[in-house]
Amino acid sequence: MAKKDFHHLKFDKGTRSKLEVFKEYFKESFPVFLHSSFFEEIFIYDFFAGQGLNGNGEYGTTFNILNEIKPYCDEIRRCKKTIYIILNDNQESEVLRLNVLDFFETCKSKCKGKCVFTEGENLIIKAENFETYFPNIYPAMLKRKKAAKILYLDPFKFIINSDLFQKLINLPSADFICFMPSSFLRRFPKEPAFNKYIDTREIDFEVSKPAHCHRVIADYFKTRVPPNKEYFMGCFSIKKDSGYNGLLFGTNHTLGAEKFQKVCWKIDNVTGEADYNIDRELSYHQQGVLFEEAKIPQKIKQFNFDLEEGIKAKRIETDIDAYKFALTNRCLVKHAAEKLKELMKKGKIEEIKTINNDIHKIEATTIKLI
Repeated sequence: MAKKDFHHLKFDKGTRSKLEVFKEYFKESFPVFLHSSFFEEIFIYDFFAGQGLNGNGEYGTTFNILNEIKPYCDEIRRCKKTIYIILNDNQESEVLRLNVLDFFETCKSKCKGKCVFTEGENLIIKAENFETYFPNIYPAMLKRKKAAKILYLDPFKFIINSDLFQKLINLPSADFICFMPSSFLRRFPKEPAFNKYIDTREIDFEVSKPAHCHRVIADYFKTRVPPNKEYFMGCFSIKKDSGYNGLLFGTNHTLGAEKFQKVCWKIDNVTGEADYNIDRELSYHQQGVLFEEAKIPQKIKQFNFDLEEGIKAKRIETDIDAYKFALTNRCLVKHAAEKLKELMKKGKIEEIKTINNDIHKIEATTIKLI
């Protein structure tokens, strides 16, 4: 679909799924950054903002961001924390600007307080080419150690190459979500243009199902994180017509990983990975299952097995290790907590206290085998 046509059409199911993940993650993460005493500023980037909404008035990511910030304006004034919104689109910036300013005019007409955003100061609308714009602003982003950063990248094509990926994962206090048209790579893996972004020699699509193509690409990028660096990668696959695309997520903090997984599992309570039945589970959408064993998704069965084996081999030595193991395997903290409780009940490990979230707030407790 041509980009110029996209903004005049009603959003399809795949686009709505993508926007829901973007919106729900922002809803989860923005209040955390706002209320944190560590962060002095918050930067929100939408690098491929389009027009902000489509011709039917359906909100895109930009308008979802603005709408989610509205309830916090009084708190922003009280805490005197500067929020920067940077919206960019090299083709649609003029329409984007008019739409955004119209949003603010409507907002101001219903608000008694002074607006916390001023165009040209902390509301910045650009018309830049991402491939030159991001490298130009990157040094300044690196220097802002006490600035929280949320980066949305929603292009119509592949943009993440090795260099950009390393830049993203090395940004301090930054979470990113990037859309990927994964089906195109699976269909045309030998196209020379794709090797600019991914070494397709290291991905064997032939041994995976079409429905798993985005998961395979996400796993590839996971291997690109240096082994000595703690970094959490997430993904969410999206069915669009007959193809499969997806979102790639990255954060250097467990809380960011918890928030992203919470959003994904809210949408998909079977695998937390897709807006469709990615693993063809019988229990998907409460389908009739005769046996209790079949109600447990294969992903959770495998996670439980791997967690127990890791504890036995002492690769997983503490409760925090177990919780991080859940996050790196795209599970929830509660999945690890439930397995730990089961092991305690069976007398395989000594009793410890478990939690279901906010693992950054606790001290590690050693898991002792019996």
